[in-house]
Amino acid sequence: MNYDIKISNNYEGLGKLELGRVAFLSSHIKSIAQKALLLQLFGYSKVLLPNKYKKYLNIFLMENHSENNETVLTLESDFFQDLHIQLDAFKDKSVLKDLTPVSLLIKTFRAALTDDGDKNLLDEPLIDELLKFKKFFQNDQEQICFSNRGTVPEISFNEKEIDKIEALYKSIPSAEKIVINGVIDEMRFSKKQLVLVTEDKQRVVVVPPSDETLAEIKEFFGHEITLAGIAHYKPGGQLSYVLLESFGKPGKVDKFFSKKPDKMSIQQQIAIQLKEGKKKNPLDEIMGEWPGNETDEEFEQMLKTLD
Repeated sequence: MNYDIKISNNYEGLGKLELGRVAFLSSHIKSIAQKALLLQLFGYSKVLLPNKYKKYLNIFLMENHSENNETVLTLESDFFQDLHIQLDAFKDKSVLKDLTPVSLLIKTFRAALTDDGDKNLLDEPLIDELLKFKKFFQNDQEQICFSNRGTVPEISFNEKEIDKIEALYKSIPSAEKIVINGVIDEMRFSKKQLVLVTEDKQRVVVVPPSDETLAEIKEFFGHEITLAGIAHYKPGGQLSYVLLESFGKPGKVDKFFSKKPDKMSIQQQIAIQLKEGKKKNPLDEIMGEWPGNETDEEFEQMLKTLD
């Protein structure tokens, strides 16, 4: 699939692009696409990319030319489905199998820059990577556009609009203490994280504080466990990851902690359910959050009731 990078008013002049800026585009386009893919594969974008996935991010520069007073670079990348990527790891196969690394990049920029963009396609490390793109611009007259020639919605922005992305940090719900129960389904020693599957089949990325903690917790692999830690969220309210503080065998009150925590509104949860082709859940399945308004003292007391 071919894509165009259109640069308006570039300081080098029409049809030209200094080699250092070509290198910048190459590096940061790959970095954004990689983090966006990691977020979809593993639920958190700040992990090491396994070697087996590197070839899936191949992007080729085909040509450069000028048209309509714009400097144009043409890129080519393959669909993830054509590369036989393990789509079972994705949340939404029907969408992601039709994406390429470049179209995933376009979706990421649209999520960050448009009012109706899905903010759950972002997390803090990915937002930081988008902000770095500001360094590409040499003046406030330059504008860049990523386009798939009408197949997918394009995205255009300039240096000033990149500043808007910083506001996304304000939309990220505050981190909070949680206790959650489930089964350890994956342990990724190279990425220093594990994946917990809750009773309602939700996958939670857990980041241990040290290699020692990761080694200690391995005896629970495949078994039920209760974790306590700090939940970190995405701008849209979905859980990003849990920074682990302590763990142990399941206790008396684990049934209260068996659902993946989030900070989404009821409307957001319904929208995601419908997007995934599910019917609206009963109210008791979509309402409420835990922890709620408990004080730190009440929270600590509840932890002490665990076996």
